[in-house]
Amino acid sequence: MKIFLTFIAFTIAFLLHKYLLYPIENYIFFVEEEIVEHASLLYLPHAIRIIAYYVIGPIALLPIFLSQCFTNLLFNDAGLTETINLSFISTFAIFAGFYLYGLIKQGNLFNINATVDWKKIIIVGFLVSIFNSSLSSLYINYFEHSLSDFHVYLNLKYLTGDILGLVLGMLIFMVMLHCFKHWIRNVRN
Repeated sequence: MKIFLTFIAFTIAFLLHKYLLYPIENYIFFVEEEIVEHASLLYLPHAIRIIAYYVIGPIALLPIFLSQCFTNLLFNDAGLTETINLSFISTFAIFAGFYLYGLIKQGNLFNINATVDWKKIIIVGFLVSIFNSSLSSLYINYFEHSLSDFHVYLNLKYLTGDILGLVLGMLIFMVMLHCFKHWIRNVRN
């Protein structure tokens, strides 16, 4: 069930990004569409990747990888090889960030008495963003563009989008978690 919910949550976050945040960003900043397909200033699905791994552990890598492939193939008109490679890079970045920080599944967030170390989640999310933005922009730069200034621009945009998406996603998740715990307390009383 957790795997299915992770897949659905990522897909919904991606669709919100693609059909709500993407057009707003394009309208406000007049960004070239080709670049926005690869990177955005607010990439909400990154929060789903980090939170899912934190909540359910390494098993979350499977639905994250599959949902990234699914959404990119279905909604971005990306090629199969590019989709698989970029999805693998993003999935590997999640594992690498959590592994390096030593933050493997910290417990059940839905336990009424559980405390969540949001600071650690943000730090790991930042590490994952660095890995993901660097490796993805290198891949895209190597296979699609040869300009080094494009690589720097793309890397910064990936990093910014992941971090801002993580912060927004964390805020949404914190509010949802607070409401859930409040509801549980009311049901118990």
